Amino acid sequence: MTRTLAGFGFAFALAELAAVCLPPLAVLLTAAFVVLAWILLRLRKGAPIIATPIFLGVLAGSGWALLFQLLIVAPQINLAGQTVRAQVVVQTDAEASYQDGSLRGTLRLTELDGTPCNIKVSCSAFPASEPGDRFEATFTLQEILSDKYRQSWYADGVYLEAEYAGEYVSLEPSGAWIFRLYRLRQALSHKLCIWLPNELGGMEAAMLLGDKSRLSQTVEEDFRTAGVSHLLAISGLHLALLCGLFSVGGTRWRFFRPYLMVQGTLTIFYIALTGLPVSVLRAGIIYLITLLGYALLQPPDLLTSLGLAAVLIGLPNAYAPCDMGFQLSFCGVLGVQLGAVLARWQRQKFLPKQEKKAVAAWRQRSIESLFRVVETVETAALASLATLPVLLAHGLSAGGAAIPANLLTVWMLRPALTLGLLVLLAAVLPGLGPLHHLLSLALSVWLSWMYGLVHWCAQLPLAKLYLPRRYTLFVWCVLAVMGVVFWAKRKFVWYLPSAAACLVLAVVMGTVMQAGVLRVLMVGTAGNACTVLIRDGQAVVLFRGGAANLNAVRDCLAENGDPEWCAVFDLRQEPQPLDFSDAGQVVELSRLKSPSVSIAFSDEVHVDCFCSYAGTLCIVQVGNYRVAAASGQPDPGTQIRVDLFCAAGSLPDCISADMIMTNTISPRWLAEWTGPRVYAGEEPTAAIRPGKSILFEEGKAIAVQ
Repeated sequence: MTRTLAGFGFAFALAELAAVCLPPLAVLLTAAFVVLAWILLRLRKGAPIIATPIFLGVLAGSGWALLFQLLIVAPQINLAGQTVRAQVVVQTDAEASYQDGSLRGTLRLTELDGTPCNIKVSCSAFPASEPGDRFEATFTLQEILSDKYRQSWYADGVYLEAEYAGEYVSLEPSGAWIFRLYRLRQALSHKLCIWLPNELGGMEAAMLLGDKSRLSQTVEEDFRTAGVSHLLAISGLHLALLCGLFSVGGTRWRFFRPYLMVQGTLTIFYIALTGLPVSVLRAGIIYLITLLGYALLQPPDLLTSLGLAAVLIGLPNAYAPCDMGFQLSFCGVLGVQLGAVLARWQRQKFLPKQEKKAVAAWRQRSIESLFRVVETVETAALASLATLPVLLAHGLSAGGAAIPANLLTVWMLRPALTLGLLVLLAAVLPGLGPLHHLLSLALSVWLSWMYGLVHWCAQLPLAKLYLPRRYTLFVWCVLAVMGVVFWAKRKFVWYLPSAAACLVLAVVMGTVMQAGVLRVLMVGTAGNACTVLIRDGQAVVLFRGGAANLNAVRDCLAENGDPEWCAVFDLRQEPQPLDFSDAGQVVELSRLKSPSVSIAFSDEVHVDCFCSYAGTLCIVQVGNYRVAAASGQPDPGTQIRVDLFCAAGSLPDCISADMIMTNTISPRWLAEWTGPRVYAGEEPTAAIRPGKSILFEEGKAIAVQ
């Protein structure tokens, strides 16, 4: 196997991603640039051999994405707007819906108006069922909304939404193997967690079996904040550790074909048992390719296997590279591979040769130990840096504790998986009840230590960072280009000090540029969102809605560096009790003793509150800039002008705004609006430098007069 296949595979996946994400004109321009670059390289003497496979990969990926769109996606989207009678099978991702007695999740349509079909749709509410249950009902099909989750649905092969319209008729359950394995996974998960505490049992079930239904939100949040959430999602690390447990023969049986067949069979079974997540699929394909290489007496190559895995995953669904798990998985492996390359270079460059003297041998061992420590830290850092662009591109936060958390906890994964397997064996085999209890106790102690380290890392001062997405991606690209240039010029020894100086300069410039910037975010339910204002590490919340909006606010603050929650202004006219204990000050506008109150937080920030029988209004003034939000139709007795109004389902008559921001694409008041600009999005965000500029980071203009 050669690296040309790796170049073809990566180019194939990137071309699929570009064809899906970029506008058609941008795709044509990008393709033209690739063709021109390939022609120039072919005309140049000594051009790299990898250029042709990359060019072919771009053509193949772009062509397959176009064909997939025309042959698979377009016919399904053409069904949008129709009301159909369908037979469906409930898939394994079904969970409780917002309606009592209903579920939401994915349904597979097997028959459409009497015609056999195979179409997956998402449904927000359908009668409570078990995965694998079949029923017949009437549905209204619609195209999936164009929001940040659309590409994730497409990556799962779901291109339509189905609204349940009734006429339910139960059918015989499906006997497909995927549901049998799902029930087996649930049974094993139950046996695994019998004698484990709830939080620790959910951890082990997620790490060993891929069952996240028992995982508590607190544990998941701590792992995500610490930057080790990959430990809870079965990946190549888990599969490699589990496969290593069965390699009892070591290198002696490495090329023994019957033994390789047993390993391959166990790998395929484990991939299917965990539900075919993309991270396990990628790792499983690579491991199976490695086993095939051993069977054919060929040396394994990680990059070649990774490129082939990208092609095999992208062929069934051209939208597969849009999945965040796909991107994190591949970028993480590339980061680890880059760490291995850097380690080899460091050893060749700096490690002294073995000397014969005893003192020299002792010195050699010490240097070897130091190099192993440095390589471990570098690998963790490079893996985190490789996945950083993916996290930022998907609007997620990056933790500053990822490196220490990985160093402290990754080594604990193998004992946790080993003990989990022993617990399952003791639970399944008869007569081993006392051993089952003992092993469960040992596993719970080990997991408690592991979770304790993760929780400690999640509480570190830099664990929750806010990184401006565009600026951070720009700095990351600059550092990456610098690395390529230094490596090409064979001056890589100077890269680390140069990159450190560049990073320090970037941090200083970013800190200076972010000082005094007011970020305005709208989060929560569509048409009744809360307004979160963050400035210089402090946050003020203009609250509307209920418990769901409160959870959205807390998630928003966590994703934006966990600023100090100074105050919450409750705009609700008839507030229900909610827990605002983590806010420094709570002001309920409906209980104000006077119709207007002014509260000063500093010389530059103060809040004006108005309350009337018909509604409430809150105006936050930062310097000379005024941001407002309201509930109902307040009547302060005068017309109020603001720079930015965060609108809900209605517009107060008393407000005159230069700009309006809302979290619904089609507000009811839009037809009557005659103001200058309206910006909308699922979670719109504006960055305001008072007196200088305003930038809408999320959302788009839907009305310009």
